[in-house]
Amino acid sequence: MAENENVARPDGFSGVVTMNDVAAAAGLSRTTVSKYFNGSATLKPDTREKIERACRALNYVPDLHAVSLVTGRSNLVGVVLPFIAEPFFGKVLQLMEREAAALGLQIVIQASNNDTRREAAALMALRAMKVHGIILTPIESDDNRALLASLQKEMRIVFLDSFMDENCHFVMNDNQQSIGLMVNYLLSRNVRPAYLGTPRIANPSRPERLAGYVAAMKAAGETPEVIPVAVDTPTWQFEAFAYEQLLNWCGQGGLRDSGAGGIMCTTDRMAFGAAKALRKFGRHPGKDMLLAGHDNLDICEYMDPQLTTVHQDIERISHAAMHFIQLDPAELGGRFYQQRFPGRLVIRESA
Repeated sequence: MAENENVARPDGFSGVVTMNDVAAAAGLSRTTVSKYFNGSATLKPDTREKIERACRALNYVPDLHAVSLVTGRSNLVGVVLPFIAEPFFGKVLQLMEREAAALGLQIVIQASNNDTRREAAALMALRAMKVHGIILTPIESDDNRALLASLQKEMRIVFLDSFMDENCHFVMNDNQQSIGLMVNYLLSRNVRPAYLGTPRIANPSRPERLAGYVAAMKAAGETPEVIPVAVDTPTWQFEAFAYEQLLNWCGQGGLRDSGAGGIMCTTDRMAFGAAKALRKFGRHPGKDMLLAGHDNLDICEYMDPQLTTVHQDIERISHAAMHFIQLDPAELGGRFYQQRFPGRLVIRESA
């Protein structure tokens, strides 16, 4: 690490604080302190605490640019998301930031806002920052396919929840398993559920969840009832989208003609919008019409009725993403790091 990674000493001291000062204050070697700032995962928790305590006492802040120049990478981890206000992403970010801090890493968040040009700019900015690695939820588009293929050859990139194609590193929910779990539960209630899906914004989560529904219905000897939606509407406003699409279907007689006794929604936020549409048509979720979501957002148990859903194991998903960022590529042996985690049924009032 460069010797100019320092700041002015606090009042009462002269000169500048260096890494040697931090090492002396912590009672550790300069090499050990250097490992901390270089993002080493080998240091014990008590060693990290000694270094952090010394840094606070000396008001020491390393020059991250200097670190990246010396090591070829920084202690920054880039996260690029398509929609920053999505509650699922917020929870995942909270968990990843906690784990990053324990590893001496810092999270840098970029939002593409479902714009492929902004996504490309975010990726190039993180590349210029020489980040330790990138955790990416890509937009469902081919616009940046070539760029991503190039960046994956020179950087650690792991895809979160979505990916461009299967030949990549990814961590995500086991979508077919989790949707199948809910479909089978609704069928066990002697209810034939119709399926309400999202627009085309997340691959392969969107098609996998639909495939999970269809497969579970067919396995039970039931005919799938997929509610038609405007799949090419590029929106993350799931509540409004679900409300409008289900309202349109009900208005055209779909609810009446299908004989469906429940609505299986791709996400919890879709279920919130669906509940409003059902009430518009005189149906009461949890009473004369079962309603289920997917994701288990914190707000689900505070809805009226409380939403039955599938819990995504975001703790393990978040940990797996951060674990990949720390992996030595040699440990993979040329294999892709691909982790899918099963969902868990959460039964509440709506179904």
